[in-house]
Amino acid sequence: MGKLFLPAKVPNEGARRLAAWFLSRPAIRARSALASVGIDFGKLDRMVTGELLPGADERFAITLATGDAVTVRDWSVAPRGRWGDPVPARKMRRAA
Repeated sequence: MGKLFLPAKVPNEGARRLAAWFLSRPAIRARSALASVGIDFGKLDRMVTGELLPGADERFAITLATGDAVTVRDWSVAPRGRWGDPVPARKMRRAA
């Protein structure tokens, strides 16, 4: 069992949102959801620190596992806050 260590600087919005999502849920459920799409704790830790940027397939899998809390695009944009800052909920778009 490991602990999630957050670096001083947030590497990208995907890392910030993934850490917030993970820490806001019971650890067992969060780990289980990520494990179901092939993301183990070691990978999660490396993604949050910015050491590992997930590939396209992993980004999509994370989007599904987190229920759109972390989207594919989040990994490509600068962080919109610091660790611990509130992460706004996603707003669903209506089909036209």
